Amino acid sequence: MNEFEIFQLSNQIYINNAIYTIAVILMTTLAFYLIRRSNELNFPTYGKAILTLFCSFPIFFGLQVGAYFSMNQKNTSFQLSELKEMGKEISTIAESYISNVGHTVAEGPATLMPDLPYIVMYATISVMFLVSIWGKAPASK
Repeated sequence: MNEFEIFQLSNQIYINNAIYTIAVILMTTLAFYLIRRSNELNFPTYGKAILTLFCSFPIFFGLQVGAYFSMNQKNTSFQLSELKEMGKEISTIAESYISNVGHTVAEGPATLMPDLPYIVMYATISVMFLVSIWGKAPASK
């Protein structure tokens, strides 16, 4: 594969990742709406359990989308650094990409693990879901 093909494949993966991110955002919005409705209707315990199960889906898919995004960046950097190691001429943009991402042949192909900001963000959203579903609402005046 040459540099153009690597960047072309990477850009196609970014487009897919953006579509999945929109789906995760819509699922998260729907989850927050359902939580609000469950509090308004005073859901029974089994309803809250089902809602908790539903709210785990956007968290799982969000972490998965974040992991694929991170893996795409690292594997693109890895593939470009492989070209460089084979002695092929690469552009300054590819050099810059390798230095910015920092994943080279020495690290090997990337694994499916989201970066720390994704983990923190979705852990925060998980806590928001759980507290909103199972926590007591403040007394209104």
